[in-house]
Order: sequence, then C-alpha cells, then structure tokens
Amino acid sequence: MFQKRSSIGIRHLGVLIAGLFLSIFSLTSCYNEPGFLGNNLLPDEDIYKVKIDSSFKVSAFTLTKDSLNSFLASEGVMGYVNSEIFGSTKGSFVGRYLPGKSTDGYGGPTATADSIFFYFTATSFYGDSTTELNLRIHEITDTSLFWDKQNALSPINVNTYNPTPLVTATLKGKGSLKLPLPLTFGQSLMDSLALTDSKIFYTKFKGFYVTFDELPGYGGVAYNVSTSNMYLRLYYHYVKQIDGKDSTINTSKTYTFGSRFYEYLHDYTKADPAKKIQHLNDTITQDTVFYTQSLGGVYGKITFPDLTQWRDSMPIVIHRAELIIGKADATTSLPDSTISQLLFYYKDGSEWIGLIKDQITSTNTLSSNGSYRTFRNGYSVNITYHFQRMLKGEYSDNSLYVFPNSNTTIRHGVLKSGQNSTPIKLKITYTKLK
Repeated sequence: MFQKRSSIGIRHLGVLIAGLFLSIFSLTSCYNEPGFLGNNLLPDEDIYKVKIDSSFKVSAFTLTKDSLNSFLASEGVMGYVNSEIFGSTKGSFVGRYLPGKSTDGYGGPTATADSIFFYFTATSFYGDSTTELNLRIHEITDTSLFWDKQNALSPINVNTYNPTPLVTATLKGKGSLKLPLPLTFGQSLMDSLALTDSKIFYTKFKGFYVTFDELPGYGGVAYNVSTSNMYLRLYYHYVKQIDGKDSTINTSKTYTFGSRFYEYLHDYTKADPAKKIQHLNDTITQDTVFYTQSLGGVYGKITFPDLTQWRDSMPIVIHRAELIIGKADATTSLPDSTISQLLFYYKDGSEWIGLIKDQITSTNTLSSNGSYRTFRNGYSVNITYHFQRMLKGEYSDNSLYVFPNSNTTIRHGVLKSGQNSTPIKLKITYTKLK
C-alpha cells in the first residue's frame, strides 16, 4: 500500500513540476528588459521593481599614510627594494635584547666569553636573493625610543644610537646569518647582577638598531622575518669544583628581543619619473589608475560622487552593492606581488573606524570578500551593508579606503580607477520604494 501511494505521489509531483516550469516560461516571456525583474507582469502602481544599475559614478585616488604602529610586532620585513613605480622601501629593526632572568649568574669570577653571535633566519624573501645587502648593527644609546609607540614610518632619531656600527656584514641568498659580534661585547654582557633584574640590564645594554645601506638602481631584496628567529647567543665557560676537582663547564645563554618595533621608510622620489605615481595626495585630479601598498605605503581612496543623487531618490532598498576593481598591468624590475585580498576601511569624520562590516564574518573574523579573482584579473567586494548606511547618511565620511590584506610582507597594487577605459564599477541591485 505504501509503495502504491508513493508512485502516485511521484506522478503528481511530476505534474506539479511541469506546471511550474510552464508558469516560469510564461512569466519569463514577459521579461523584456535586463534592468528589471518581473517587468510588465503587473501595473506599475501595484509593484516594486527590482532594478540593476551599473552606471553609478566611482572615483579613486592615491594617498600617503602618516603613521604605522609596529610595536611588539611578531614579524616584519627587513631589507631594501626600489621600484620604478613606488620608489624605495627600507625595512629595519629596533629591539632590546634580554636574557632569561636568573639568580645563578654566569658561573662566578672565572666565567669567560668564548664567542657571541647574532642569529638571523628569514622565513621568505621578496626580490632578487642574489642581491648583496650591507647590514649594520648599531647599539642603542637612548631607551626613550621604547617609551612611546614609535611611528614605524618615521626614521629614528640619529641621537638615539651610536653612529659607528658595532658590526657590519653582507646578507644575501635566502637570508640566513650567523654573525659573530666582538668578543669584548660578549664579555661585557656577563654581568651577574644585571641578570637578576631587567631594569639593571637595560641600563647597561639598551638594544640594537639593525638596518641596511641603500642600493643603487632598481630591484633589491627584502626578507620576511619572525622576531623569534632573530636573537643573540653567548657561548662561555667557567670553572667549577666537582668532587674536589676543577672542572670546566661549557655553556651558552640566549638573549631574545622583548620591546621592539620595525621601521619602514618609503621614498617615492626614487621612482622612475616616467612610471612614478601621478597625482599623489591629490583628491581632485583622478588618474587612470590608483595604488595601494603594504608596510604603511600608499593607499587608495574611493569616492562616490553620485551618492547625493541617489539619496534624493530615497527610500531605496539595496539588495546588493558590488564594487568591481580591475588590476592594471605594471612591469618593474621587482617580481609580481599581487595582493590576494583588498581590505576596505572607513572613517567617520577624521576617526578611523575599521573594516567595513561586509568583510567581517559572524564570528568576527575576516571573510574572503574582496579577494583577487584570476579569471577577471581583479577584485570584487560586496559592500551592500555599508552602502545602504551611506545612503541613509550614517557616516560623515562616505569614502572607502583601500589597503592590502598583509602588512608584514611587501605587496604592491596598481588598480584601475574611474578614469580608466575599463573603470572601477559599482553594480547595484535595488528596489525603489513608493
């Protein structure tokens, strides 16, 4: 009995599906304009129309960033690169090294330094690894550098470190370095009292400034570094009586960097005049492209000149607002550094608020919205939530600010603006309420 009813139900279901298909076919035969869904099915006064608009005017400009906080960063970039488009970027490191706190000292008055090394191991690199960088380590002389959060985009005061390097070396290849430091420096570290109190230690040993010389021409190399892969190790020995006999104990002590920050210096004047960024910090004259860069470099500002006109047509419900941005072709001496995802920040007045909510998941993590799409050689970001609130006038600043999704690696983006032959577009699906 059950099997028979099932077969009848299936036949009835097939009839229903067929009927539904005919209904859909008859409805879509009335669909005669791509900008409307359900057009002409009912009189205009009885329906709300869902429309699609892609004519909304969008402009984009390039700005420079004033400040960046890299204090206590667990990773960063060190090295020097120079791009024909973006100019030069130099990444340096400032840190206070500290041994593990101990009351055991270094083994007494017989303790003697055998060697001391500065270890540096990069996790990856960007650029030409055959390039030789001249690395310099300077001793910090003024710990006020660490009292306030240093702006990573401003050069540190030359009066806060010894201008004569403690040591220099050549760095190249994959970025692995075991650099011997002066033995006299290693011996000076063996202060047992300073080992018991970090304040005493920092009074004597204020830290290192690790930086690089500039390179001629274009190209260069920069290394991605985890702070945990950069440290000092002192090898030493002392004499200890064991069973009434003098025994030599060989051991070592590691000094890791506690208070620290990275320094990123950008010089846009070093770019090729024929390829350099045009109209930098000009929000009136729009170029055919705009730019964004990691490590506190340039970033994009997107404006919506047609917003006032749309507000005059309120009330409007936004079903979807999709911003489509093409990636422009740009050839330099440096390898491609395609940005995997664009991040869109917003401000209210002069105050930075954060990422637009359209890019944040329900679990308060970054979504994939705004990721690079290979098939279109560009980016698509859903800004529906944010755009609806822009129309309602909830923000005093109705611009979006475009950054790469990484600030601990080198990333450059040349993007198509509203003046490009294939311009940035805002595709809006909406309903005009009556």
